[in-house]
This record gives sequence, structure tokens and C-alpha cells, in this order.
Amino acid sequence: MSKIVKNKFDDPAVVVLDPTLSYAIPVLCCHEGANEVALKLEKIGIKAIITTSAEFEESYSIGVGFRKDTKCLEIVDAVLMALIESKICITEVKILSTAIIKKSSLAFREASKFLGIPIGFVSSDAINSMDVKTSSASKIGLKSVAEACALFYSKNFEIVFPKKVYGGVTVAIAR
Repeated sequence: MSKIVKNKFDDPAVVVLDPTLSYAIPVLCCHEGANEVALKLEKIGIKAIITTSAEFEESYSIGVGFRKDTKCLEIVDAVLMALIESKICITEVKILSTAIIKKSSLAFREASKFLGIPIGFVSSDAINSMDVKTSSASKIGLKSVAEACALFYSKNFEIVFPKKVYGGVTVAIAR
């Protein structure tokens, strides 16, 4: 028998609605789109029930922008430098995120594993709806990458470490 569920990167986002259409509960691929779908349903009166820990922990989220040919260790080094400079412990970081257009980046996934931080991807629409200054990411149709992605997964929507470029990697931290 073949596996029905592969992984959170290849499977579709699944959100369950209760019979009264009062609640939307993300059940599959929560960080990869289901949470975002549930939150969008709040606009039409359906309450999102987010159960993934990344949305509740009082901690930090890191947004990362990088060039296509960036290597895993370049991302790791940039993230570690930003953590050192901001005096934030890696154990306080709940998520490492980037734009969904980087979803196929093996280097980003390897960096996440190396650092031991779960990853998340932010849609272009979500990035462009964030209240951030437009950056050089506008060349690829995005308002920002690092700061917008950090803010998207943050609890307080507060940038605590504004974007900083390390070689070909840009890092921002929010809480």
C-alpha cells in the first residue's frame, strides 16, 4: 500500500470546517499553507483554530532572503551571526522562514536541519500585504523578504533585529 501523506512540502494544505461553519481547523501542512487558509476564512466569519506550537510560543521568528545559488552554510552562518548580534539564543527561535518562491531550495532546508529550526514559507500575497518598507526584493515582485517573513510568523509583529545582509543572505528577526 502506498503512502497517502508524503510530507508537509508536497502535500496540499488541508483545513477542516465544523458542520456549522463556525470553525476552521488546519490539519495537514499547517506551516505550509493550511494555517494561512484558516486565517483567511476569518474574514468571512469562520474562527481559525490554530494548534501548531509556532503560533503560541513566546519566542522569535527569523526571516531569510537569499540568492538562488546560496549554499547551506552561508545561510547557517548568516543566521548564527544575526543571533549573536541580537543576543538571542537559538533555542528561543521557533521558525526560520522565507518566501514561498524559495520552497524548492535544498540549501534552505539543509540549513533548517543543521540549525534545528522548523521552516515556514510565506506566500507572495502575504508578503506584499505586510506593513514593511519596500526592499530590493521588489525586483522579483515582492515588497520584502526577510522582514516580511519574520513578521508573518511572529506573535507580536515586532521587528527586534532589522534586516541585515551577510554576503548573499539577508536576515531579520521578529517576535
